[in-house]
Amino acid sequence: MTSDSLGGRRWRKGPLVPLCAAAFGVAAMLGAAVPIASASSTTLTIWLMTGEITAKVYGAVNKAFEAQHPGVTVNVEIQQWSGITTKLDTALASSSPPDATEIGNTDVPEYAASGGLVNLKSIEGKIAIGSGKWLGGLEQPAEYQGGLYGIPLLAGDRVVLYNENMFKAAGIASAPTSESQLLADGKKLEAEFSSTKDYSALYFPGKYWYAAVTMVWDHGGSIAYYKDGKWTGDFASPNSLAGLDEFRTVQQALSTPASRTANTTLPTQDAVFAKTQAGMIVGGDWEVAAIEKDNPKLKGHIGEFAFPSYKGGPAPVFLGGSDIAVPKNSPNRALAEDWVELMTSNKYQTLMYQDDNLIPNNTSLSGIGASSPVMKTYLEAAANSYGTPAAPGWAVVTGGDEITSFFSNIAQASSSSQVESIAKQFDSYLDTALNKP
Repeated sequence: MTSDSLGGRRWRKGPLVPLCAAAFGVAAMLGAAVPIASASSTTLTIWLMTGEITAKVYGAVNKAFEAQHPGVTVNVEIQQWSGITTKLDTALASSSPPDATEIGNTDVPEYAASGGLVNLKSIEGKIAIGSGKWLGGLEQPAEYQGGLYGIPLLAGDRVVLYNENMFKAAGIASAPTSESQLLADGKKLEAEFSSTKDYSALYFPGKYWYAAVTMVWDHGGSIAYYKDGKWTGDFASPNSLAGLDEFRTVQQALSTPASRTANTTLPTQDAVFAKTQAGMIVGGDWEVAAIEKDNPKLKGHIGEFAFPSYKGGPAPVFLGGSDIAVPKNSPNRALAEDWVELMTSNKYQTLMYQDDNLIPNNTSLSGIGASSPVMKTYLEAAANSYGTPAAPGWAVVTGGDEITSFFSNIAQASSSSQVESIAKQFDSYLDTALNKP
């Protein structure tokens, strides 16, 4: 469901207890009068993206919603990711947009800055999420200048997939739980499979920034920060540099030299793993099935663990996924908010996980996959996630190849001082790009 598998805007798996506030009560909380169509003839239009929430799940939400709102019909329109930006731009500027729409989590700031979305801060406390909290990687990008312009909807993340047979052959009894142990186990794998051509203990493409940025966050660094009305790049800060240098160390120690300029698709990292040219990759849950299809001998022999922190334990993860927003020009704003509350409640988030294998939006459901050998690790990792900058210019940064090239350059750096020089140059780029309207 992302512009590349499980990126910020559209990722895809391989698989609310509603509060019916009076229409004008919700409008008052929003500080504006909202016209509500007659309940006897109202159609609520919802845009959801292809390949994600299935008809069984949103159909159950619609049935419950329509029972609570007699005379209202919900019409879910499935959108294609290709061309969605232009289509959404046009819709939000019109007088008849959808009443609610799914938006890639890292795209929310762009639309919030344009003034096309409703600030949903007023309904934040109404949505029942048990004793947990929303996943940071979904919530943080939606928090634009003190407002909340999207409610977390669904997520996906990446953890380390490893070949259990290779670990056993190399004498590795359990998955590593720290960076130092990861490097030590990598050396064992490299020694055991030294005769395998182009072997990587951990195949880690240099352009794979979704996986690499976890090390920046783990060291307390960040991509950028907002101060005095301006976004500033932060990769050259001491903490961020420590994370970048860790990425360089891990990448150069465990992955092939050719991978430093590669992305995850040329060659596909799944194929590298399936050909047993790698002991580990950082991948999504949908990649397990793809690998097993390519190499049936690996079925039941792929393990998972969260990328380990240099301090020990799991490092934070990048989340791909979606939020759901209400366009400012929605003719049925209060009803749309009610539908959003229902769809994002624990009841239907649970159904979404069970039927669609999509990670729910909050930490109170992180144990829902305890009985699943694969999903257990992904759900637990998602509970410790970070978001990308809630800057309107973030779409500019990810729209080209600047950020992938940046991490590739770090992977090729020959020293810590060169890492710092590369980071300073990229920060200068971010200082301009993140503040573009």
